[in-house]
Amino acid sequence: MHRKGFTLLEVLIVVIIIGILASIALPQYIMTLEKSKSAEATTNIGSIRAALDRYWYQNGAITTTIGSLDIDDPNSVTNKLYTYSVTDDGTTSSTRIYTVTGTRTAGGNTYTVQWKQDSNTSGKLLRSANLGGPTS
Repeated sequence: MHRKGFTLLEVLIVVIIIGILASIALPQYIMTLEKSKSAEATTNIGSIRAALDRYWYQNGAITTTIGSLDIDDPNSVTNKLYTYSVTDDGTTSSTRIYTVTGTRTAGGNTYTVQWKQDSNTSGKLLRSANLGGPTS
């Protein structure tokens, strides 16, 4: 007698293989979601930077109060993912040196996106290691 179908052992092996593949893929999927959520921080940090530069050109100084800039304060948005802050790292009337930081805490992890302006002509966007940024 010839039977068609799968044995219980074959089905169990397939289920175990699918479980292993899912356990490998899930952390990568979560990291990809967090990277996409960091786009909010990148966009808002760009707006804050532009407003800080305008503020510096008009006043010769940097303000650390985002609400005093000529943009809508992203910290006042109800469903925001990140919280933003500005640090004056030694700005003078002739040189802009500041840091804009976006911070998010989710699932026991802290994610940061930063813009470090180190002179009038250079700066760089940095992401925390759990967003694919440098580890050092």
